[in-house]
Amino acid sequence: MTVLAVIPARFGAQRFPGKPLAMLWGRPMLRHVWERSRLARGIDRLVIATDDERIAAAARGWGAEVEMTSPDCASGTDRVAEVARRDAGAEIVLNLQGDEPELETEAVTRLVSAMRADASIRMGTVAHHEPDLAAMASEHVVKVVLDRDGFALYFSRADLAGASTGGPALRHAGVYAFRRDLLLEFAAWPPGTLEQAERLEQLRALEHGVRIRVVVGERPFAGVDTPEQLAALEARGPRN
Repeated sequence: MTVLAVIPARFGAQRFPGKPLAMLWGRPMLRHVWERSRLARGIDRLVIATDDERIAAAARGWGAEVEMTSPDCASGTDRVAEVARRDAGAEIVLNLQGDEPELETEAVTRLVSAMRADASIRMGTVAHHEPDLAAMASEHVVKVVLDRDGFALYFSRADLAGASTGGPALRHAGVYAFRRDLLLEFAAWPPGTLEQAERLEQLRALEHGVRIRVVVGERPFAGVDTPEQLAALEARGPRN
Protein backbone atom coordinates (compact mmCIF):
# COMPACT_ATOMS: atom_id res chain seq x y z
CA MET A 1 0.00 0.00 0.00
CA THR A 2 1.35 3.41 -0.97
CA VAL A 3 1.64 5.75 2.02
CA LEU A 4 1.55 9.53 1.62
CA ALA A 5 2.53 11.62 4.65
CA VAL A 6 1.63 15.31 4.70
CA ILE A 7 2.78 17.96 7.16
CA PRO A 8 0.37 20.92 6.93
CA ALA A 9 1.93 24.27 7.82
CA ARG A 10 0.48 27.77 7.81
CA PHE A 11 2.16 31.03 8.71
CA GLY A 12 -0.78 32.92 10.17
CA ALA A 13 -1.62 31.00 13.35
CA GLN A 14 -3.59 33.35 15.58
CA ARG A 15 -1.85 32.46 18.83
CA PHE A 16 1.62 32.17 17.31
CA PRO A 17 2.12 33.83 13.89
CA GLY A 18 5.05 32.37 11.96
CA LYS A 19 5.17 29.30 14.19
CA PRO A 20 6.46 26.79 11.61
CA LEU A 21 9.59 28.86 11.03
CA ALA A 22 10.18 29.77 14.68
CA MET A 23 13.67 28.70 15.67
CA LEU A 24 14.14 25.81 18.07
CA TRP A 25 17.52 24.30 18.94
CA GLY A 26 19.08 26.11 15.99
CA ARG A 27 16.57 25.07 13.33
CA PRO A 28 13.01 26.00 12.30
CA MET A 29 10.46 23.97 14.24
CA LEU A 30 8.94 22.62 11.01
CA ARG A 31 12.31 21.22 10.00
CA HIS A 32 12.47 19.17 13.21
CA VAL A 33 9.07 17.65 12.36
CA TRP A 34 10.14 16.91 8.79
CA GLU A 35 13.42 15.31 9.85
CA ARG A 36 11.73 13.10 12.42
CA SER A 37 9.01 12.15 9.92
CA ARG A 38 11.64 11.04 7.42
CA LEU A 39 12.87 8.46 9.93
CA ALA A 40 9.49 6.74 10.17
CA ARG A 41 9.44 3.47 8.27
CA GLY A 42 6.77 2.69 5.70
CA ILE A 43 6.25 6.21 4.29
CA ASP A 44 6.61 6.39 0.51
CA ARG A 45 6.18 10.13 0.02
CA LEU A 46 6.56 13.00 2.51
CA VAL A 47 5.15 16.43 1.62
CA ILE A 48 4.96 19.79 3.38
CA ALA A 49 1.66 21.47 2.45
CA THR A 50 1.40 25.23 2.84
CA ASP A 51 -0.17 28.34 1.34
CA ASP A 52 2.76 30.58 2.28
CA GLU A 53 5.79 31.20 0.07
CA ARG A 54 8.02 31.89 3.07
CA ILE A 55 7.38 28.41 4.43
CA ALA A 56 7.67 26.87 0.97
CA ALA A 57 11.02 28.55 0.26
CA ALA A 58 12.48 27.55 3.62
CA ALA A 59 11.30 23.94 3.29
CA ARG A 60 12.63 23.57 -0.24
CA GLY A 61 15.91 24.99 1.04
CA TRP A 62 16.43 22.04 3.37
CA GLY A 63 15.33 19.54 0.72
CA ALA A 64 11.64 18.98 1.45
CA GLU A 65 9.01 18.32 -1.17
CA VAL A 66 6.42 21.11 -1.00
CA GLU A 67 2.90 21.42 -2.37
CA MET A 68 1.10 24.74 -2.37
CA THR A 69 -2.47 24.57 -1.12
CA SER A 70 -5.41 26.96 -1.00
CA PRO A 71 -5.39 29.77 1.58
CA ASP A 72 -9.08 28.94 2.10
CA CYS A 73 -8.33 25.63 3.86
CA ALA A 74 -10.13 25.80 7.19
CA SER A 75 -7.89 23.26 8.92
CA GLY A 76 -4.75 21.22 8.56
CA THR A 77 -6.87 18.22 7.64
CA ASP A 78 -8.38 20.16 4.75
CA ARG A 79 -4.86 20.99 3.58
CA VAL A 80 -3.85 17.32 3.78
CA ALA A 81 -6.99 16.33 1.87
CA GLU A 82 -6.16 18.80 -0.90
CA VAL A 83 -2.80 17.13 -1.42
CA ALA A 84 -4.39 13.66 -1.26
CA ARG A 85 -6.89 14.58 -3.98
CA ARG A 86 -3.97 15.16 -6.35
CA ASP A 87 -2.32 11.84 -5.48
CA ALA A 88 -4.70 9.14 -6.65
CA GLY A 89 -2.08 6.46 -6.01
CA ALA A 90 -1.96 7.05 -2.27
CA GLU A 91 -3.89 4.43 -0.32
CA ILE A 92 -3.00 5.56 3.20
CA VAL A 93 -2.59 9.25 4.07
CA LEU A 94 -0.88 10.50 7.23
CA ASN A 95 -1.55 13.90 8.76
CA LEU A 96 1.58 14.86 10.72
CA GLN A 97 1.27 18.11 12.66
CA GLY A 98 3.86 20.76 11.88
CA ASP A 99 4.13 21.87 15.51
CA GLU A 100 5.29 18.60 17.10
CA PRO A 101 9.09 18.86 17.01
CA GLU A 102 9.54 15.79 19.24
CA LEU A 103 7.32 13.54 17.15
CA GLU A 104 7.84 9.91 18.14
CA THR A 105 9.08 8.25 14.99
CA GLU A 106 8.51 4.71 16.23
CA ALA A 107 4.85 5.45 17.03
CA VAL A 108 4.34 6.70 13.48
CA THR A 109 6.00 3.56 12.13
CA ARG A 110 3.68 1.38 14.20
CA LEU A 111 0.64 3.36 13.08
CA VAL A 112 1.57 2.80 9.43
CA SER A 113 2.12 -0.90 10.13
CA ALA A 114 -1.29 -1.21 11.79
CA MET A 115 -3.00 0.39 8.79
CA ARG A 116 -1.12 -1.83 6.34
CA ALA A 117 -1.85 -4.99 8.30
CA ASP A 118 -5.62 -4.58 8.63
CA ALA A 119 -7.59 -3.18 5.69
CA SER A 120 -10.67 -2.85 7.89
CA ILE A 121 -9.02 -0.01 9.84
CA ARG A 122 -10.07 3.18 8.09
CA MET A 123 -8.55 5.67 10.52
CA GLY A 124 -5.88 5.59 13.19
CA THR A 125 -4.10 7.89 15.61
CA VAL A 126 -1.51 7.95 18.41
CA ALA A 127 -1.77 8.39 22.18
CA HIS A 128 0.49 7.77 25.14
CA HIS A 129 0.53 7.47 28.91
CA GLU A 130 1.18 10.83 30.57
CA PRO A 131 3.27 10.67 33.76
CA ASP A 132 2.49 14.31 34.62
CA LEU A 133 -0.99 13.86 36.06
CA ALA A 134 -1.37 17.58 36.72
CA ALA A 135 -1.09 18.20 32.99
CA MET A 136 -4.04 15.90 32.40
CA ALA A 137 -6.33 18.29 34.27
CA SER A 138 -5.79 21.00 31.65
CA GLU A 139 -8.36 21.60 28.94
CA HIS A 140 -5.44 22.23 26.58
CA VAL A 141 -4.48 18.56 26.86
CA VAL A 142 -6.68 16.23 24.81
CA LYS A 143 -7.51 12.87 26.37
CA VAL A 144 -8.75 9.65 24.83
CA VAL A 145 -10.25 6.49 26.31
CA LEU A 146 -10.09 3.15 24.51
CA ASP A 147 -12.23 0.08 24.21
CA ARG A 148 -10.86 -3.43 24.83
CA ASP A 149 -9.72 -3.73 21.20
CA GLY A 150 -7.67 -0.53 21.17
CA PHE A 151 -10.18 1.71 19.39
CA ALA A 152 -11.15 5.16 20.62
CA LEU A 153 -14.35 5.41 22.61
CA TYR A 154 -14.17 9.18 23.04
CA PHE A 155 -11.85 12.18 22.97
CA SER A 156 -12.24 15.14 25.32
CA ARG A 157 -10.54 18.21 26.72
CA ALA A 158 -12.22 17.49 30.05
CA ASP A 159 -10.63 15.49 32.88
CA LEU A 160 -11.93 12.34 31.24
CA ALA A 161 -12.13 9.07 33.20
CA GLY A 162 -10.18 10.52 36.11
CA ALA A 163 -7.21 11.38 33.89
CA SER A 164 -5.59 13.66 36.46
CA THR A 165 -5.83 11.04 39.21
CA GLY A 166 -4.31 8.15 37.29
CA GLY A 167 -7.44 6.98 35.50
CA PRO A 168 -7.38 5.01 32.25
CA ALA A 169 -7.40 7.99 29.88
CA LEU A 170 -4.38 8.51 27.61
CA ARG A 171 -2.96 11.75 26.29
CA HIS A 172 -3.79 12.12 22.61
CA ALA A 173 -1.17 13.18 20.09
CA GLY A 174 -2.06 14.94 16.85
CA VAL A 175 -1.03 12.24 14.40
CA TYR A 176 -3.67 10.71 12.11
CA ALA A 177 -3.77 8.04 9.43
CA PHE A 178 -6.66 7.73 6.97
CA ARG A 179 -7.61 5.52 4.10
CA ARG A 180 -7.59 8.02 1.26
CA ASP A 181 -11.27 7.55 0.46
CA LEU A 182 -12.25 8.19 4.07
CA LEU A 183 -10.10 11.32 4.27
CA LEU A 184 -11.84 12.81 1.24
CA GLU A 185 -15.25 11.94 2.74
CA PHE A 186 -14.21 13.33 6.12
CA ALA A 187 -13.13 16.65 4.62
CA ALA A 188 -16.54 17.01 2.95
CA TRP A 189 -18.57 16.35 6.11
CA PRO A 190 -19.76 19.41 8.04
CA PRO A 191 -18.50 19.83 11.61
CA GLY A 192 -20.54 17.71 14.03
CA THR A 193 -22.21 18.65 17.30
CA LEU A 194 -19.61 16.96 19.50
CA GLU A 195 -16.77 18.33 17.40
CA GLN A 196 -17.99 21.87 17.91
CA ALA A 197 -18.66 21.37 21.62
CA GLU A 198 -15.21 19.93 22.33
CA ARG A 199 -13.31 21.78 19.57
CA LEU A 200 -11.90 18.43 18.45
CA GLU A 201 -12.03 17.55 14.77
CA GLN A 202 -11.55 13.80 15.28
CA LEU A 203 -14.98 13.59 16.92
CA ARG A 204 -16.46 14.18 13.47
CA ALA A 205 -15.30 10.69 12.55
CA LEU A 206 -16.77 9.10 15.69
CA GLU A 207 -20.08 10.86 15.07
CA HIS A 208 -20.18 9.21 11.64
CA GLY A 209 -19.51 5.77 13.10
CA VAL A 210 -15.85 5.55 12.07
CA ARG A 211 -13.76 3.42 14.42
CA ILE A 212 -10.38 5.02 15.17
CA ARG A 213 -7.54 2.63 15.98
CA VAL A 214 -5.21 4.04 18.64
CA VAL A 215 -1.52 3.13 18.70
CA VAL A 216 -0.02 3.69 22.14
CA GLY A 217 3.39 5.31 21.92
CA GLU A 218 6.39 4.71 24.14
CA ARG A 219 6.99 8.29 25.29
CA PRO A 220 5.05 11.54 25.63
CA PHE A 221 5.34 14.26 23.02
CA ALA A 222 3.20 17.34 22.63
CA GLY A 223 2.63 20.17 20.19
CA VAL A 224 3.74 23.78 20.53
CA ASP A 225 0.84 26.22 20.67
CA THR A 226 2.42 29.35 22.14
CA PRO A 227 5.77 31.21 22.19
CA GLU A 228 6.00 30.38 25.89
CA GLN A 229 5.84 26.64 25.18
CA LEU A 230 8.54 27.04 22.53
CA ALA A 231 10.75 28.93 24.98
CA ALA A 232 10.32 26.16 27.55
CA LEU A 233 11.40 23.54 25.01
CA GLU A 234 14.38 25.66 24.00
CA ALA A 235 15.47 25.97 27.62
CA ARG A 236 15.04 22.26 28.30
CA GLY A 237 16.90 21.12 25.22
CA PRO A 238 16.14 18.17 22.91
CA ARG A 239 15.61 14.67 24.22
CA ASN A 240 18.10 12.04 23.19
